[in-house]
Amino acid sequence: MSYIREAALDETNYPLFADIKKQFGFIPNLYRAQTTRPDLIEAQAQLVHAILIKEGALTRKQKEYIFLVCSAANLSTYCVTAHCEMIRMLGIEGPEPEQMAADYTVLNLPITVKALLNFATKLNNEPTKISKADIDALRTYGYGDEQIHETVLMVGLAKFANYLAFGLGTVPDFDSSRIQFPVKEAVGAASPVL
Repeated sequence: MSYIREAALDETNYPLFADIKKQFGFIPNLYRAQTTRPDLIEAQAQLVHAILIKEGALTRKQKEYIFLVCSAANLSTYCVTAHCEMIRMLGIEGPEPEQMAADYTVLNLPITVKALLNFATKLNNEPTKISKADIDALRTYGYGDEQIHETVLMVGLAKFANYLAFGLGTVPDFDSSRIQFPVKEAVGAASPVL
């Protein structure tokens, strides 16, 4: 399931896993891969709750879309498959999540959503090229400072989760056969299967 050994933690002997299984119906392999350090799993779960799950300035749909497009840009099959399924579990309406991951720019999305995802993608792919002009551009689409702040946090959370999955060698929890990364981006990628 991962590159490192796992401790014998499951929903019967670890309350956090019991809560996760009750809420989502499964325990993500990303957490299972870290069972040697339950304290770090708990810290990550709190971070995910605070940034992604807890109601904030962005909607859950916006947050999931940001996570999804950044994970696709990072070629993280693990996180793309997980968040495609999360979008389905949450009943978020819109284009198929795999289409969002493949290329959201060609989908019929509101211009405000595309502007947000363009910013998130630029921050994810070219962080040193972000400037005040990018922030000001988001404001012209009606985004305030709290929404912009949450967007930056979501990009960071996606990057964190993607790199964790890569480093731990985490196997996707769901069928990844529907995930298609653009060929030009996947060429030369170290490990597009995570």
